[in-house]
Amino acid sequence: MKSLSVKPICCAFLVFFLTIAQPAWVFCQQSPEEVVMEQIRRHVTQNMLLPAENMRIEFLSRIPSMEKMSGKKITYSIESRPNEQFIGDTSFGVRIFSDNIFVREMTVRVRIEVLRNQIISASAISRGSILTDGDVTVSQKWVRSIPINAVSSLDEVLGKTIIMGVGPNTTITKTMLKEATPVKKGKMVQVILDNGVMKMLTSGMAEEDGAEDTIVKVRNLHSNKVIFARVIGQGKVQVDF
Repeated sequence: MKSLSVKPICCAFLVFFLTIAQPAWVFCQQSPEEVVMEQIRRHVTQNMLLPAENMRIEFLSRIPSMEKMSGKKITYSIESRPNEQFIGDTSFGVRIFSDNIFVREMTVRVRIEVLRNQIISASAISRGSILTDGDVTVSQKWVRSIPINAVSSLDEVLGKTIIMGVGPNTTITKTMLKEATPVKKGKMVQVILDNGVMKMLTSGMAEEDGAEDTIVKVRNLHSNKVIFARVIGQGKVQVDF
């Protein structure tokens, strides 16, 4: 009687174990090609500055077919190109070892895209406007390169003057902007002395804020005297004499 009662329990446990364990067992059966792809993804996420959720990888070349390698321990070494930026089209070298003995090397081409903030116009903006919260908004976009003149935060644009008119949903870049007050109180300025025949340069300290083409007080750092000069650009004033 005791053996009859145990048998159904053992059978039920075996069915339960196979049902629960099979998905995990299947999941672990990665092909060598899948393992290489996973190793490359891990290498990228560990070396780039952005979080993993802000990055995606597309494999541009097929992983060469690999026969089942013998050995108890298969390891991989992923190598980046010099000065790798981890964005755009690139390639990685993959070295494969079996029991710490080198067995194979391959090159895998990939495309890396990152999710980046960009600043866009919320509506049409006229030339010469000073940008406020209502003029611009933050949007996100998958990109393969980051232009040198790109801006990604509102702090980089708010309070600045836009030098051209733009329509709605236009991406704002650094080249579209200039400081609303190119000369600010307490900041160093370059003082240009020009009488049409001779030009001299010296340094000064702005005594007040100044928009372009306005007259401001500037303290000459050499003589300590206050002079009046016309704002002609970012951190620049001119004295005509």
